[in-house]
Amino acid sequence: MRKILCFFLCFVFLAASPLVVNAAIVGQSNEQVLAIADPIMDNIFDGLNNDDYYKYSRDFDSMLKETLSPERFLSVHKEIKDWVGNYLYREYLGFINRQAITIIFWKGVFDKTQDEILIKLVVSEHEGNYFVTGLWFQ
Repeated sequence: MRKILCFFLCFVFLAASPLVVNAAIVGQSNEQVLAIADPIMDNIFDGLNNDDYYKYSRDFDSMLKETLSPERFLSVHKEIKDWVGNYLYREYLGFINRQAITIIFWKGVFDKTQDEILIKLVVSEHEGNYFVTGLWFQ
């Protein structure tokens, strides 16, 4: 059994993104970070559970959208569904700020596995907009 499924081909580093020059963290407290991250995660999981690429990728930065095209989404979506099934709920664990990004951690529960899945979401702010630059299920 695969122990780690990288939700995307690999982590998309901010250094490779055009946002890096003016990127910023999304908050200094749990409340600030969750106010930004929870709606993003809601869209991602709603898109994943309902096979809706556009809702799923709505908050991705341009590089991540290029990496995970609608066509690539179909195969990644199938891998996730085969591995863990449908998303049920998540429990917030915390966040860290590292340079110009915020990494948020949740424990996720899905319907095809008894295992708890670690979810890592990487978000950055640029000119008042928030962008997902990485996402993993482990």
